[in-house]
Amino acid sequence: TLLYTIKFEAMSRGGYKDVYNRGDPYGRSGRGGNKRAYHGNEGGYHGNNTDTSISQSSGGNGNRKRGTGNEPEVSWHSPELSLVLPKKYQARAKENFIEVDGSVLEGGGQILRISAALSCIVAQPINISKIRACRPKPGLSAQHLAGLKLVAVACEGELVGDTLRSTSVSLTPQCIRSGEFNVDVKTAGSIVLLLQTILPCLLYAPFPSTLDLKGGTDADFAPPVDYFRFTFAHYAKMFGVSFSVSSVLRGFNPKGGGEVKLTIDPVRELSPVDITVRGTVTSVAVDVYMCGTLPSSLGERCLHAAQRMVERRFTDSKVPVKSTLHRDEDSSGSGWGLCISAKTSSNCIITACGNGNPKKKPEQLASETAEQLIRDIDEGGCVDVHMQDQIIILMGLATGVSRVRTGPLTMHTKTAIHVVELLTDAQFSVTKDTDCNLGELSYLIECNGIGLKNAYLTD
Repeated sequence: TLLYTIKFEAMSRGGYKDVYNRGDPYGRSGRGGNKRAYHGNEGGYHGNNTDTSISQSSGGNGNRKRGTGNEPEVSWHSPELSLVLPKKYQARAKENFIEVDGSVLEGGGQILRISAALSCIVAQPINISKIRACRPKPGLSAQHLAGLKLVAVACEGELVGDTLRSTSVSLTPQCIRSGEFNVDVKTAGSIVLLLQTILPCLLYAPFPSTLDLKGGTDADFAPPVDYFRFTFAHYAKMFGVSFSVSSVLRGFNPKGGGEVKLTIDPVRELSPVDITVRGTVTSVAVDVYMCGTLPSSLGERCLHAAQRMVERRFTDSKVPVKSTLHRDEDSSGSGWGLCISAKTSSNCIITACGNGNPKKKPEQLASETAEQLIRDIDEGGCVDVHMQDQIIILMGLATGVSRVRTGPLTMHTKTAIHVVELLTDAQFSVTKDTDCNLGELSYLIECNGIGLKNAYLTD
């Protein structure tokens, strides 16, 4: 069972009422209200000045009321609020469903996440079939289902097939909207993977959005929350993305129960990036976090083992290595993990992370994580193996040509490129980087982005 609600704070008179009554900002004909959740309300906020919570499963006849809080001032630039896109792209927003095969390449949840996000952003209806066909348990898990429901509410979309273990879904998006989103996955499903799905969407909303997400902060097979708020945030900022994490309550497998609160600011458009000069490593940080009742000795053993491996790698260059053990009692259970980050002279951050496991000795976790960091550095990329695929959707949406140097492309990166090219007119090229003297396995990803502009914030 998924607890999923959306709250809208108050806004100045004519705010959302204008948005929903004056027509779809994606250039479609008037809608007369969202027939899925708000049928019969003429699409506008009205009624008493009280806050309201609107459930994803509320169905028809749900009254939307004007609230009493404060929203940022926003100027509406035309009654139609047409999305500023190339002419051929405007036509695409009115086309029929695009079919997405969920079994290709990586064949997992990433296809679902990127497809849903882009469907919302460019107003392209999609059918996704064979969902997670390459996984031991195909179909939607709780985390994937929560992500889809979150996107559907954010774009006032119609979602069909949204049940646990479903292997096919369809999404018909409408207007992107901001608000206060609350999601409880009810498992240890990754909060960071939820954020990978919804963050690109809310960049094109009219106002800043707040999210309160409950689930796993440090889940298996997903980046931990520290990676998101430090490494991902570092690179996202280069595109012009701004978000702030206000609090973190850690949650681990199998209980979950973690919580992350953050605010995402909208953008006018994403800037292109040139991340091709790696520079030299200037410092390394080794951070072990311990939560709950686990003995600190586990973290200390891991910390010292990781520090020794990193110092051996940088013996000649004498790179300073700072090691810190964080004892965090503010968690929903017991767990621990390790993050190692290397900063370079050209403002790159290379990070490797790993979660503690009762079946794995601390020294083994330290060895595996340090080896991954060293491998990423030796391959000569400006981003690590996990940042590769996360940056693709931002490159595709940005204005102009972006260039990023990476190590060998992962299957996740190849999959991300495939989906972005399928659902947008972005054009990617990947070439072996023969000019790089930092590593023999370096590649250059170039993308001519679609230059998507935020309809609500465009002059």
